[in-house]
Amino acid sequence: MVLRVKLALSLLTAAALVGGASPPASPVVERPVAAGTARPFAMQDFMTTKKLGQVVPSPDGKAVAVVVKRGPSESSRYGASFVDGNERADIWIVDGQGPARDVTHGAKDGTGHYNPVWSPDGRMLAFASTRGGDDVFLHVWERETGETRKLTPRGVQTMTNASGYLVQWLDERRVIAPMVNAGRWALEYGQWLEAQRVAPKQWAKVEKGKEATASVLDSSTAQGEDKLDEEIAVIDAVTGKLTSAGPARTYTAGNLVADPTGRLIARVDDLGPTPAVAGQLKRVLERRTQLAIASASGGQPRVVTEVPNPSVTVQPRWAADGSRLLVVGKTTPETPDPFTAYLVPSAGGKATPLAADRLVATGLLWGAGTPLVRGVKVKDAANPAARQDWWAFDPADPAAAPRDLTSRFKVPPLELVPVPGGVLGVADGRAWLIDPRTGKARDLNAGGAAPLAELAWPLDDGVKRNGVRPTDRGGAEPANPRLDRDFPVVLARDTKGGLYELAPGASPVLTPLPLPHPEAGVAGYSPASRTAVFGAGGDQGTALWTSQAGRHTQRLSLNGHLAQVTPPKRELITYKGADGEKLTGALLLPPDHRDGQRHPLVVNVYGTRIVSTLEDVPEFQVNNPSYLTLQFLAAEGYAVLVPSIPRPQGKAAAEPMTWPTKPIMNAVDAAIDEGVADPKRLAVLGHSFGSYNVHSLVTQTDRFKAAIAISGFSDVISSYGVFDSRFRYTPRAQEWFAPAYIEDPAFEFGLGKPPWEDPQRYVRNSPLLHAGKIKTPVLMLHGERDYLTHTGSEEMYTALARQAKKVRLVSYWGEAHMPYSMISPANFQSMIEQELDWLRLNLPGGTP
Repeated sequence: MVLRVKLALSLLTAAALVGGASPPASPVVERPVAAGTARPFAMQDFMTTKKLGQVVPSPDGKAVAVVVKRGPSESSRYGASFVDGNERADIWIVDGQGPARDVTHGAKDGTGHYNPVWSPDGRMLAFASTRGGDDVFLHVWERETGETRKLTPRGVQTMTNASGYLVQWLDERRVIAPMVNAGRWALEYGQWLEAQRVAPKQWAKVEKGKEATASVLDSSTAQGEDKLDEEIAVIDAVTGKLTSAGPARTYTAGNLVADPTGRLIARVDDLGPTPAVAGQLKRVLERRTQLAIASASGGQPRVVTEVPNPSVTVQPRWAADGSRLLVVGKTTPETPDPFTAYLVPSAGGKATPLAADRLVATGLLWGAGTPLVRGVKVKDAANPAARQDWWAFDPADPAAAPRDLTSRFKVPPLELVPVPGGVLGVADGRAWLIDPRTGKARDLNAGGAAPLAELAWPLDDGVKRNGVRPTDRGGAEPANPRLDRDFPVVLARDTKGGLYELAPGASPVLTPLPLPHPEAGVAGYSPASRTAVFGAGGDQGTALWTSQAGRHTQRLSLNGHLAQVTPPKRELITYKGADGEKLTGALLLPPDHRDGQRHPLVVNVYGTRIVSTLEDVPEFQVNNPSYLTLQFLAAEGYAVLVPSIPRPQGKAAAEPMTWPTKPIMNAVDAAIDEGVADPKRLAVLGHSFGSYNVHSLVTQTDRFKAAIAISGFSDVISSYGVFDSRFRYTPRAQEWFAPAYIEDPAFEFGLGKPPWEDPQRYVRNSPLLHAGKIKTPVLMLHGERDYLTHTGSEEMYTALARQAKKVRLVSYWGEAHMPYSMISPANFQSMIEQELDWLRLNLPGGTP
């Protein structure tokens, strides 16, 4: 039966009673949608499920700002994709004054409010808001009066960068933000709206016939630098006075970091793609950057020319007194070039490279006044598994040979946190206090403590980890403080998931921190009051607790309607990869599954995806309002398999049409051998590169009776130079084109060369050119504004329809890279209906 349910447009009331830490208060839980017995997951459940966003305790620990994202259908306006549902988010305040309260009330006018940042004294909260115009503006909420004010007349860039927010407080009343110039939009707004605003104006000119609408792209024309189309605004949050700290361009994830004294602001500007040489078009990923240091009092910033192409992924780090800055740069923007750490005097003077001949920098930190660099030895730079040790440099003589602080450990810590007396890290199952000045390491573990696995708070957002981050397990998003000051208390997690407060003083204390719920994770922490905030987003709903001295108080309870849903069953299976290695896959089984029962199987594929635990597959969670959810398939009686599909090394990596096949089919056979999959009722589904995997698979096997390809393409030749539709109406449209995804070995396709240099490789790896082998019925779902061009699905539709093969193409006008960046809830419902209808029609035993 096709799933046909009306969108639920009413907001479930989120009521929660907030009390002090003692005695614990009982929250008022959301009322269920309706009384009755357990039932399968339905569209209404998805559309009204809220999600916890950032959770940020105030500096004094007496209040917590919580971002609550309303359900996908719970907005009055659609048409711009912001940041992961924040366009329909509100900010709630949890404190000791009564019930948790929504202080932004975005449900009334369909606005979003997110990225909260407390002032140092906790009296004000700055945040991004879509209220007040057609853009994203900076607002402030006063804790004492409850008043909310708009601070900026133009849009601000508030997307989080690699290690924190672009919006920051300089002191108790001054806040900084990158404000866009007149006529521009904030990136998260304009990326989706610019084309649809510009295009109709150009079309109207054609109708009148008086003005030309030509867009001229000429390779012989020299490319200039992108304009610095923002300014760093220093805003007095009390009076509203704005001071300009100079022009800037933070672009996608540029860094903006104020020094701890509030006097200086360092920033990394994006200057656009690498200049064309002799007219050669460069890719958007090869971008130029510059480092500039500005005064918070205003005036023109100083550009630091000695640091070439500073990194936007490794955050600059200030010394505690603001006298010097650590930053990472590289000779040219191309990816293979090594990164070098630089020490930059803030008052002028030459920047000093730190061990450029021996160390590729991957992280930066200050500890006990000493510059620290995490890095890989230059000779090992090409090895992704190479050790990343921490090195200490002499601040008085940075050119001197550095000291390796972590060579003593079997596995060096990825993260270090500055604490009084040095830096703290977890290595070899224990917590260590390391003095960067002497290199001595002190074991902080108490006798009998369980082996430690990693830090749980604070975390460096720039660190690349395998698997799920500790803070992700609590159903909330990480919102970690900046690491440019000492922390008197940190949190660590042991190998069994237990948490500890660690106070690294003269007599270090490692205190167990009990969890309020088995599924809870750390969402925030206040070292001033030693108050932890926990979140949990399990099958029964979402909850938020505060905890002090081991006493838990539930502060917020959401999604109570999910308690009525019978959750599907989830399990792991193992199988062999292409080279005989052991791989893991995840199975989602229908809620009514019984041992020995076989189900039609849908294999959800994405080459390069690795599954180690069930936590690696958030699409399996009932309490997950992501458009990538797989709950609807399980609710309709299908088993769903998500296999690990590692990318091989060597020449095989450049043959993306064939290298995923063996691990996928081995995983399918394992699910059949497990006794849960019906070998005669197999289907395959994939999104983006997974869609390309689907097209590739059905040219090599006819075991699948139905295939669903979402937002992908089938011909790497014709897709090679197509412009990104989001930027087609901009003056630099040619910079955004598909070689970034097809040619570059850093991406999944990784063909390595352009089609004119190795045309046969493109022929081998274009499923469209092998369409004559396809026997499986294929459904394609595609957004017309997708950067993976919609024409790829049109081509495959034509190829199959010309052969009288069973194919359906469903295009969604105005949508982009769906479902990841899907906009319209109505379109999402349609997409799910199309998927289920296709499976029903094409798997044996389906109902016509």
